[in-house]
Amino acid sequence: MTSADVTIVGGGPAGAALAVALGRQGVRVELYEKARHPRLKACGEGLLPHGVSALRDLVGLPDAPTVRGLRFRAGEESVDATFPTGHGLVVRRDRFDNWLFDHAASTPNVDARPGTRYMGTRAPILVGADGRQSMFHRGLPATPARPRRVGLSTHAIGVEGVTDRVEVFFQPDGELYLAPTGDGEVLISALFDYRHFTPDGLTRLVAAIPALRARTRRIEFTTPVLASAPLGSHVPRIIDETDRLLLVGDAAGSPDPIVGDGLALALASTQDAASAIVSGNWREYQRRRLARGAKARRLGRLMLRLSQTERRASWVLRHLSAVVPRLLDLAVGQETSHHARL
Repeated sequence: MTSADVTIVGGGPAGAALAVALGRQGVRVELYEKARHPRLKACGEGLLPHGVSALRDLVGLPDAPTVRGLRFRAGEESVDATFPTGHGLVVRRDRFDNWLFDHAASTPNVDARPGTRYMGTRAPILVGADGRQSMFHRGLPATPARPRRVGLSTHAIGVEGVTDRVEVFFQPDGELYLAPTGDGEVLISALFDYRHFTPDGLTRLVAAIPALRARTRRIEFTTPVLASAPLGSHVPRIIDETDRLLLVGDAAGSPDPIVGDGLALALASTQDAASAIVSGNWREYQRRRLARGAKARRLGRLMLRLSQTERRASWVLRHLSAVVPRLLDLAVGQETSHHARL
C-alpha cells in the first residue's frame, strides 16, 4: 500500500511536469523513473511555442537556444516560416529532462524515485507517463502510425550557419533536421521510412546534401547516434475510469515527428491532466487531449504527402511557398479562418 494520492510511472517531461502541477495543488504524488538522469534520448529536441508557453507558466524556462521558426529546404528551393507568436526552444534531452525532473523532485508533496522501476504497488489514481511503448497499452491499446518510420539523432560540432531557425532538408530517403543546441554544437536528426532505413542513414544523408556539405568543416559527433522506432502512435482511449488509470505524454499517443509537436503536446496537456485528476472530470481531459492529437496527426499526414519525394517537396516549396507558413501556424495551434481553406 502507499500513502500517495497519485502514482506516476515515468519521469520524462510529461510525468515530471504533471508531478509538479499536482504537487503544487496539495496532491501527494509518487513519481517512478526507472533510469537516472541525465540520459540521452533519440529526439528532435524542439519545443514549439505553445509548449514553451505551458512550460513557462509551470516552472519557467531552461537555459536553451531559442528559435523563431523553421527553414524548409528541398533541392535548390528554400522557404522560411516564422512562428506567428512567441518562440521555440531547442532542448537537449539529457539536460532538459534532468532539469525538469529536479523541479519535480523539489516540489512539495512529490516523492520522486529515480532509478526505481515501478513494480505494481499504486495509489488510488495511476498515471502512465512511460512513453510510446507504455506498459499500460496492454489495457489501453495503441496503434502504430503509418507509414512506419525510424528516427536517428546525434549532436555534432563543425556545421556552420545554424542560427535561430530549425532547418528541415527533404531528401528521397527521408528528412534531415539541424538545430542549434548552444556553444557551436548542433542537433542532427533524421526520419526515415522503414523501407529506406540503414544504420548509417544519418551520415549518409549529411553527405548527400550539397547545401549542407558546403557548410561543414570536419564534423565531430559529440554524442552517440541513437535510434527510435516505431515513431508515432494513436491511442483511441486514454482513460480507464474503472481502474482509475490515465495516460499522458507519448503514452497517450504521439504524432509523426515531422510535425515537431511531441514535447509541446505533452506539456500543453499537463494542466488538463492535472485538472482532471483534481476535479474528477476525466472525460474532458480525454476529449481535449485526443482532439489535440488528432489535429497533429492530420497535419503530419498532410506534410508527409507534400514531402513524399524530394521532387514533390521542391515543387511545393517553389509553387506553394505561401502555404508553408500556414502549415506552421497549424502546428503551433493558431486556429484562424484561413486555415480551413488549406
